[in-house]
Order: sequence, then structure tokens, then C-alpha cells
Amino acid sequence: MAAQIRVLGLGTMGGRSAARAASAGYDVRGFDPSPAAREAAEAAGVPVSDDAASVVADAGLILVSVPKPEHVRALAAEVLVKAPAGAVVIDLSTIDPGTARTAAAELAEHGVTYVDAPVLGRPATCGSWTLVCGGPAGVIDTVRPALTSTVAARVVRVGETGAGSVVKIANNLMFGAINAITAEAITLCERNGVDGRTFVETVAESGAATVSNLFKEIAPKMVSGDDDPAFALELLAKDNRLALELAESSGSPAPLARAIVDVNEIGLDHGLGTRDSGALARAYAEFGGGR
Repeated sequence: MAAQIRVLGLGTMGGRSAARAASAGYDVRGFDPSPAAREAAEAAGVPVSDDAASVVADAGLILVSVPKPEHVRALAAEVLVKAPAGAVVIDLSTIDPGTARTAAAELAEHGVTYVDAPVLGRPATCGSWTLVCGGPAGVIDTVRPALTSTVAARVVRVGETGAGSVVKIANNLMFGAINAITAEAITLCERNGVDGRTFVETVAESGAATVSNLFKEIAPKMVSGDDDPAFALELLAKDNRLALELAESSGSPAPLARAIVDVNEIGLDHGLGTRDSGALARAYAEFGGGR
């Protein structure tokens, strides 16, 4: 297992994961339904296939990185069940814990172990990610060396199957809050005679307790109009909806989650879904008139 890694999903996160594994000397093969994603992976030194089943047929360790829960459910039912008994699936996707548990139960019937292991970290920091894992402790210990020699600096078991997804959803809810309030604060300044860049530069270098690494990253992009996607708004909106749905199903209070979901939807209604999450500032600029 340690020398062989298969990757399903070669997009922003999966493509980097496959490239890191290949550069580390692992036997890697990948699949993505998008020809463009396959071509990009090949250019990064990753052998690819246009048939997912053939990729997992001899797999020991399989990394999954897909956008939505329904993609995980489809892979579990149609592709991952074809992996050999003893294979381990490490799912880097951001999904709900219910989907993780369903996938794990389905694959267990075929002798395949599923671990939800979503990423804490930005795409550019692949190799230094923290993977928050839900699943059997012994299995996670077994695959930890392969993961820390490729995509992660830390592999942390946070509980049983689904627990990793809960941690990731909660983390991305905080991302959504910081993203939305940054756009709101910039707009508030600009409509009251303070240049947005002045606000951002002053606060970012102030040492104020409110300043986070995320603010330092997204606020300058917001005021400069740079919305080249590092994390698309439509993906953040999906993740924040998952948080709200989880809160509602578990009886957890979520007034801020509801507000964040509503704000994200406004950005989507403005056609900003494929742009960076910071493009939300453009939607704010139109609330009640321009900046």
C-alpha cells in the first residue's frame, strides 16, 4: 500500500495531491471525468486514465477529492466497491458526516475501509496540510506515513467515521463568517469616507486581536478586485449549507450559519459562484448602490 497511491478527482486539491505523491516517488495513477483536469495532471507527471474502475482495480491506498457529497456517494456505489479487499480510501472531500458514514458502511461490505479526511489548508500549501480523520485508529495509523510523506504535515484522528467531516464543516463555517464580515466591513468603510485599502492595510498591520491569516489573505484581494479563484464562492456556499443542514438536523443553534448562507446566496445570485469567495465584496458593492 505504501508505495502505491491512486487518486480520484484531479481538480484543485486532488491534482496537487497526485502531483505531490508522484514527485515523492510513489506509484500513482489518477482519474477525473474532466479531460482538462486529466491533461493538467499528466503535465504535472501523473499517469492518468479515462476509466475510474481501472484506476482502483489494483489499488492499496485511494485518495478521493471531489466537490460534493453526491459525487462521493456515486463513487462509493459505482467505483470504489471495485477496489480490492484491504484497500483504504482516504476521502479529502468536504462532505456531510452522513454521507461519510454511508460510504464507509457500503465499502465495508466489500472489505474496503473508508476514512473521511478533509483538508485543513489552502491548495498552495499541499504538503503541509492537516487532515482531520474520522475512522478506525489502526487504519489511520497505517496510512499516516504515506500521507505525511506526500500531502500532509499532520494526520489527526478526531473520532469515528464522520467526525472529520464535522470538524471540516465547522472550520469552513468560520471561513464563511470571516469572508462575509470582511466584505461587509470594507463596504461600511467605503460608504463612510474611508478608502477600503486604507482600512485593510491599517488593520492588517495593527496587531489587533481581530486580525486573522485569512483576513490578511482575502482582504487585499477584495479591495483590489482580484477574484481569481483560490476557493470558489460556490464551494464555500456548499460547505456553509452543509453546516446549516447539520445544525438543523442535530438541534444545534445556528443563527450565524443562516446569515452566512443567505449572504453567500446573494453572491451566487450575482453570478459570482465560480469566482473566489472574496468576490462577495462585489455583491456588497451593489447593496443599495455602488461603493
